[in-house]
Amino acid sequence: MREGIKAGNVLCLYPYVKEVPIYEFFPPIGLEYVATAVSDMVESIRIVDSRYVKDPISHFTPSVDTALVSVNWNYTYDEVCEMIRRIPAHIRIVVGGRQATDCVEDLFQRCPNISIIVRGEGEATARDLFSGRPLEEVKGISYVDNGKVVHNEPRPLPSLNSLKSPDRKLRTTIYRATIRGIDLGVGFDAIMSSRGCPYNCKFCTFKLNPLGQMRKWEARTPESTVREIEAIDADFIAFVDDNFTADMNRVERICDLIISQGIKKMFLCNVRIDIARRPALVEKMKKAGFKILMVGLESAQDRSLVALQKGFKTDRVREAFKVLSKSGMLINGYFIVGIIGEVEDEMLMISKYAREIGIDFISLSRLRWEKFSPLEDVVKATPGYYIGKDNGIYSEKYGRKELTAILKRIDHDFYTPGQVKQIAGKALRLGVLTPRRLLRLLYYVPYILLKTNASKRRLRRVMRTIKKENVPG
Repeated sequence: MREGIKAGNVLCLYPYVKEVPIYEFFPPIGLEYVATAVSDMVESIRIVDSRYVKDPISHFTPSVDTALVSVNWNYTYDEVCEMIRRIPAHIRIVVGGRQATDCVEDLFQRCPNISIIVRGEGEATARDLFSGRPLEEVKGISYVDNGKVVHNEPRPLPSLNSLKSPDRKLRTTIYRATIRGIDLGVGFDAIMSSRGCPYNCKFCTFKLNPLGQMRKWEARTPESTVREIEAIDADFIAFVDDNFTADMNRVERICDLIISQGIKKMFLCNVRIDIARRPALVEKMKKAGFKILMVGLESAQDRSLVALQKGFKTDRVREAFKVLSKSGMLINGYFIVGIIGEVEDEMLMISKYAREIGIDFISLSRLRWEKFSPLEDVVKATPGYYIGKDNGIYSEKYGRKELTAILKRIDHDFYTPGQVKQIAGKALRLGVLTPRRLLRLLYYVPYILLKTNASKRRLRRVMRTIKKENVPG
């Protein structure tokens, strides 16, 4: 029998020096859940975030005997593997996360110093490991035995309400909201109040974990959610729920508790347009401190929305935004570039459509295949389309290079001086940004994002517009 882990001093490593841009300042909440789950079983445990330390490997001192490493993204995968290989030889390394679950054999080959890979959710598995139980008896892990990778049976999905809230005292970093490294002057944190999604969008795998196990939508109670919010020091909190508003009565109860208890924080969350059916709830969310709504819209084309099984068309979106826009909250629209069957002119309509319905920001992504996604069958049945090495879905006409150019053009067409002025005005009215921080952001962002003479000219026009509006500096 192979012995489990008897750890004394544990270091948890988030190994991304460069993060997926939209999550650049988010704390590694998944790793924090696992660290919290085993914190009572070890002498010491702390979390090091590679985005905020110059040499994360130097934190693996001789007293550290175990490393927990989160490999969550394909983003900078080669660099992550290199960092894992640099962890000192005396340390037992346990790796987990979505990307680790998908790439077990590859990770063992690239990083032979890895001892164990946890597949799927890791909280209960980590507790079994740290209890010293023999590896053969621990569900949900893979390890190497006599040169062969052994996969133990999967672990059943745990209940969300069985998990302890992350212990934020384990952090070695204070998180602040940034855009491409620009500090916005706001303390930031994240909270998970539900898992999964009850809808069936064809491109999405939120209903499945990386092992293909069906994950029903499950939510924490409003009371436990608000208790965690009360304990968070940060001024701005993002709900990382896939669909925060899946149960609108629950959302209303959360808002009522926040208001009645006098909690003064700002919130961001992912919603569906269905929330617009209850205008009073939208207003209550604003009163409770919700400042930014992230809405999945995906396309400006009805046939694409039908093909993706979104459950709505553009006419319903327009009606919903009549309600959402009245709230005065900042609204981000998620769109997908490269949907099967769309041509360039249809993709480029995103910028015009987004401005027409009243969106403030747009977040663009390419259509991607994820493990267990039904899109694989659609690609195989559509002549000229294929899945790339990066899991992006491309066609003979629209490859990665072509879609990247279209994506940049949509961004450029959308963020006009007028659009930036609209964002600035809302951000000031909502108190999301102070005038001084906003002006600093407006000064730097165009150079960072575009680095072109055109961006400099656009910046000058924006600054002149703001000065005319007498925005204080």
